[in-house]
Amino acid sequence: MVLLVVDTQTGITDERLFAFETFRKNIVTLIETARSTGVEIVYVRHDDGPGSGFSFGDEAFEIYEGFAPKEGEQIFEKGVNSAFHDSTGLTTYLRSKKTEKVIVVGLMTDFCMDATIKSGFEKGFEMIVPAYCNSTKSNPYMDAETAYRFYNEFMWPRRYAKCVSAEEALSMMREYKRPEEDLSTEDIRSCGTQETETERLLLRRFCYEDADSMLRNWAGDAHNQDMYGEPAYPTPVAVKGLLDKYITSYRNGHYYRWAVIEKASGECIGQIAYFLVDAGNHFGEIEYCIGKAFQGKGYATEATKAVIGYGFEKINFHKVQICVRPSNLASKRVIEKCGFEYEGMLRDYFYREDHYEGRCFYSILK
Repeated sequence: MVLLVVDTQTGITDERLFAFETFRKNIVTLIETARSTGVEIVYVRHDDGPGSGFSFGDEAFEIYEGFAPKEGEQIFEKGVNSAFHDSTGLTTYLRSKKTEKVIVVGLMTDFCMDATIKSGFEKGFEMIVPAYCNSTKSNPYMDAETAYRFYNEFMWPRRYAKCVSAEEALSMMREYKRPEEDLSTEDIRSCGTQETETERLLLRRFCYEDADSMLRNWAGDAHNQDMYGEPAYPTPVAVKGLLDKYITSYRNGHYYRWAVIEKASGECIGQIAYFLVDAGNHFGEIEYCIGKAFQGKGYATEATKAVIGYGFEKINFHKVQICVRPSNLASKRVIEKCGFEYEGMLRDYFYREDHYEGRCFYSILK
């Protein structure tokens, strides 16, 4: 069980909300009870992007003081309505903790709460919605009270969530018995993208200062990107958009993507990532890209071996897998040098340039 607190941010948490004082008091009580009973509290914040007034560094973005998280409590960021969107990492995190029940509170009833509750239901979580623990403001089509009642009394009950009184939710928490911590070697860790070094390379998080060398060395090269099945980013604006995506995702503890930096030159020569993390089945899948001018020097092999080691030692994967198009002979050589074993091919997996091409899978077990 977790208490999920959605978008209770300074810029929207105020007296303009329907039944604000009841909403505020109920959430304070739920948070205090969760902390005293051992129910984990997880926060989500909405980010409208730089310059919006509702993003990192903006006062409006911060979590409302009355509900503020304590040190060590998880905070996930999102740029979409649902907290369970794949970009947030919340689903992966909760599944890694073997969470089944989610008590969800927050804002706004008719936007992010609605999307989060429906998405959580579809992901297989038991969604529990306490009364007067979500709220909204009036809109041109509905006053705030009507919107609140529509979702809490008609839309969500018996369809997407179990709607209960605040006291019932408190009772659930008081009766909750926190399971003993499972130290099984099968559990993976949400350690995120940490810096690691090889003899010639530095693998670290991307930063905006990488934009020029990314554009110059690999991201803007359409042929090079196509070999890896990725689109090109041919302009500074396009590269900035890609960096926004990478850098924002680092807030997710299950996001693993490294800039590949050549130590000798300081150039960003490519990228490598666990683009797929399956917490429930304890494996990750690697993808990488190295700029054309830096190929044939063993850099891809060096980076891939480092990331395999990171996956087993830091994340605690049971299996690491990788796939390649049959026509990409250079990547096949890298895969073989790294010790992967061939598992098989998905036939006609890609449709590219008027023809089909398979996808060859390889893996290593811990």
